[in-house]
Amino acid sequence: MLLNRYSPAVIFRIILLLNACLYVFGLWHRAPDIDDAWIGEPVWWMHKLGYAKSELMHGVTSQEVRSLVHHKLFSLNGLISVKLFGFSLYSLKVVSLVWLMIFCVILYRYMVKKFNRDLALFVLLLFTINAFVFQYSFVFRPEIMVMTLGFISWIFLENALNSRKKYFILLLSGLFAGLAASGHLNGLIFIGAGGLLLLWNKRWSGIPVFAAGSLAGFAVYFYDFTPEFGFNYWMMQINNSPALFHSTVLPKSFSFLAKLWREHLRFFHSPREIALSLMVIFVLISGYKLLYKSLKQEMRYLMLLAILLALLAVHSTGKYLLLYMPHLLIVAGLALRQLYHFRKKKVLLAGRFSSRQAWPWGLALAIIYTGVNVGWNVMTATDKWNPQVNRELTLKFTGHEASGIKVVAPMQFIFNEIKYYERIQADLGFGDREKTGMDISGAEFIDLLNLYKINRLYLTPEYESKFEINTLPPLKNGQQAVTRLGEFNGLIIYKYNGIK
Repeated sequence: MLLNRYSPAVIFRIILLLNACLYVFGLWHRAPDIDDAWIGEPVWWMHKLGYAKSELMHGVTSQEVRSLVHHKLFSLNGLISVKLFGFSLYSLKVVSLVWLMIFCVILYRYMVKKFNRDLALFVLLLFTINAFVFQYSFVFRPEIMVMTLGFISWIFLENALNSRKKYFILLLSGLFAGLAASGHLNGLIFIGAGGLLLLWNKRWSGIPVFAAGSLAGFAVYFYDFTPEFGFNYWMMQINNSPALFHSTVLPKSFSFLAKLWREHLRFFHSPREIALSLMVIFVLISGYKLLYKSLKQEMRYLMLLAILLALLAVHSTGKYLLLYMPHLLIVAGLALRQLYHFRKKKVLLAGRFSSRQAWPWGLALAIIYTGVNVGWNVMTATDKWNPQVNRELTLKFTGHEASGIKVVAPMQFIFNEIKYYERIQADLGFGDREKTGMDISGAEFIDLLNLYKINRLYLTPEYESKFEINTLPPLKNGQQAVTRLGEFNGLIIYKYNGIK
């Protein structure tokens, strides 16, 4: 058996190296994620105008005027990168990559100090091969940054819990929890979990200190509020957002507690989540007695984070697991190490289940976790993109001058093209209106084109069907509503004839 022939540390290093090679290969021409554009476009306007807005979502909650519902601290990170390297897909993506490198150093040092180097390598392996980490550490989304800030908050909090008078450490813990929340409102879970853990441990005097630090960090979120665009404007954009339609993110009753009953969907959404969940659930059940001795406070903290995320998060998407992924994998890593250590002994775990019986199951689930995630990572790494494809489309169908064109196109079309068009509106910005019950096809779609003075359509087959382009009624002058100009790289190109 491989584990008998080579030491675990050697195996971990080999897999880490292979995964690192795959990751580096995946950086080259990595395909854009929709969030690269959705979250990245406000950064373009911050760089150009000094404040966040969105033309992609033009007409949706007045985002073309000002956007206050963006990930404030993360947007500022993006702005720094854009100022240094210019606006591009990869100047945005690199922000999350930098935060990944920071986190890996912090995680490794934390694990070495608290446990040992072999366990540090194993947990780092479990973390870096995780498909969500592999994907979103090179996507312009805030989860990796928020996860890092939240984990730093935990390190300070754990330190403070081991001493009665480390108030400055508690202040720092609160500060980083607040900064996490300013990067994404889901980061509020770190403020809540930190405060509740202090309450759980009856650290009454530490709670106001932690709260003060949290408020200082979270204050960053409000940096762009003004008398004209303030709290009421922010609330309007949240409450009227199609993406949040029918959400209980801002509940008026306790009905939001029902979200707890749906939280299991986050853990079993796809093979990525299922492989992780089965491994973690097994080691928690089988190794709970051993784990609780070593990770009592961390397991409490993890439970609080999971409950708070269930209550706070708008969607049950698996990528939000990244916020407490380090804690899940520290628990799994330590449990698997203990099962390996006691694999030849009959240490009783849960009921009559012994370590000798549990080890083969734990090993099998760890192998499944590795296989599923590596397979997913290969798909992510090999999904390549031609950075010039958008430019080629523009030159083919509009020539060199596109300044007078207002186009409906996929969000990713902003890359290399945002500075050339008068406006690029996202197909998703139209499609999302369906969630509010609005009809976006046929004559109603023509009304929207007239309202926003759209004169070009670059549509995927999905949106061509959604807007019912092939059955659009003629214009009032009897002219055909759209003229098909051709196809390019999976997009169908139309000219709208209702706007001169």
